[in-house]
Amino acid sequence: MTLETPSTESTAQSRITTIGKLNYLDFFGFSRPPFRNASDVSEPFLNATLGAAKTRLEAIFEEPESGVVVVDGAPGSGKTTLTNYVVDRRVGACMVAKINHTLLPEKEFLQVLLHGFGLQADRLDPMRSIGRFRGWLSQRNKAGKRAILVIDEAHNLQPEVFRQLPLLIEPDASTQTRLYVVLLGRESLGEDLARPYCKRLAALIRYQTRLTPLSPADTSSYIRHQLAIAGGSRTNPLTDRAMLLIHQYTGGSMRLINTLCDFVLFNAYMGQIHRISPELVKTTFNALQWDPAGDRDRQRAQTTGTANDRVSRLILEYDRNTEYPLAKQTVTIGRATSNDICIRDLRISRCHARLVTDQDGTSIEDLDSKNGVYVNGTRVAGRRLEDGDLIAIDAFAMRFSSRRAP
Repeated sequence: MTLETPSTESTAQSRITTIGKLNYLDFFGFSRPPFRNASDVSEPFLNATLGAAKTRLEAIFEEPESGVVVVDGAPGSGKTTLTNYVVDRRVGACMVAKINHTLLPEKEFLQVLLHGFGLQADRLDPMRSIGRFRGWLSQRNKAGKRAILVIDEAHNLQPEVFRQLPLLIEPDASTQTRLYVVLLGRESLGEDLARPYCKRLAALIRYQTRLTPLSPADTSSYIRHQLAIAGGSRTNPLTDRAMLLIHQYTGGSMRLINTLCDFVLFNAYMGQIHRISPELVKTTFNALQWDPAGDRDRQRAQTTGTANDRVSRLILEYDRNTEYPLAKQTVTIGRATSNDICIRDLRISRCHARLVTDQDGTSIEDLDSKNGVYVNGTRVAGRRLEDGDLIAIDAFAMRFSSRRAP
């Protein structure tokens, strides 16, 4: 049997797209790809948690009031997919705008907001941008129309943006804004909303829910659901033990389940295998060079509480503010398990970036990654870091700290 071992994310996915999909769809009797990482699904998977959140969101968007909705949780838990499913069905009744570039200063964020709703934003300062937006909302209010703003990756918003959001929502003496702001983000978003600068915003929250990774039983149900809506006319090709192993490897992340299952089906087609065993799942997993879900938890446990107060640290905001001491001269970041900081996501290159510490301080370098390295919202090839600098590798945010640990 020949396995496709992806050399990069793009080439591996390209092979599946151009060679494998049409063939493995026919091989397994599917009318469309069953596993794809897209947030515009027509039939979302709903377990008890997702079903309850869907029902509540649908009810809230029928109400005339304004407010904030918060959906946070682990990566791949379905936040964006569920929200888009509910919101996109309100497009006829509401004006909808979505923002997913959140590592922006206040002025640029407000300009993106105005453009999202089709408003002119050139050369406006923040207060004029807010005034223009509220004037537009007032006109819509008189026409009895509402608006929904969806902000994905909201855990990366700057404090100044958090402070300005209430000005978009709060009614004044003459105007009900009829605006819902939906904040989607990692678990750390809840911690952000508890900070003093979010006090006014937190008071506007109408509904807040946290989504969790799928359980082993839900992982199997999710796989069966995806196969069913793909029009599969045959028996589920994955054995129960294979689906259990997929859960163990992915930690119940639907995003990772999709990616792993897509490669597994492709490799099954390449080997002309109709019944997929745990052995094929394991072989495919090893070819992807991921680390098992539990390894990251063990790494976090080993680094938590060990930050030396004499060295600089990375605050891994994407991982519950875990502190990683920069005790070595070189610390590497990437998807491969050989890195010091392993981020198990296909948007991260195998060897993505490195931090180098010398007598003059700490610098970050981009190792020719696909999606780049950002410091304080600006893409950089290399840069000397200062205390408090916000580093973003795709959606994974971390903050550099050179202060002595308390």
